[in-house]
This record gives sequence, C-alpha cells and structure tokens, in this order.
Amino acid sequence: MNSFEEIVKQEKQVSYAQRDRELFSFYTLTLIAQEQASKKLKTKLWACLIFFTLGLFIFFSPIYQLMGDLVVHLSTIEIIDIFKMALVSYGVAGLCIVLIKRGAVVFR
Repeated sequence: MNSFEEIVKQEKQVSYAQRDRELFSFYTLTLIAQEQASKKLKTKLWACLIFFTLGLFIFFSPIYQLMGDLVVHLSTIEIIDIFKMALVSYGVAGLCIVLIKRGAVVFR
C-alpha cells in the first residue's frame, strides 16, 4: 500500500473534472482519516498484544508452581480416594440438577 505522502503527491498530479468539489474533498479527507485511524489501531493492537503477553507471563508463573504442587498431591491419591471423590462430585451434580429443576418450577 502506498504511503500517505505518495498518495497526496499522486492526487496533486491528477486533474479531476468534478461537478461536486465538496463531495470529492470529503471523500479524500475520509480516506486520509481512515489511514490515520488504521495506523492508530495497529499501534494500539501492538501495545495490547505486548501488555497481554506480559500479563500472561506475570500471572502464569505462580500458577505453574501451583500446578506442580497439585500434580505432586494427586500422585499420592489411591484408587479408593478417586471413587470417593467421584461419588461426592456426582452427588453434588445431582443436587444441583434437583435444585435447578425446582427453581424452574418456582419461577414459572
């Protein structure tokens, strides 16, 4: 894509036979504003990308350590403990379903 200065130079060299010069100048100014907005958007996107990446590094470094501790803890669990956790989780899920269904009947 041509740079802004090259576009202006090309437009100055070309002569147009316009009936409505105000419409042409509005169109040209709109193109200039769009290019400037595009440059600003690209700058903001790069800044957001950098801040997002830095944020991920800052927040995920402690999570990596916590995940390591969780893996160490989970490696000590026996099969009977897994069955107990499954029973409790299915019980909690069933209780939530019952409460949701009762709530749906109450709010009708």
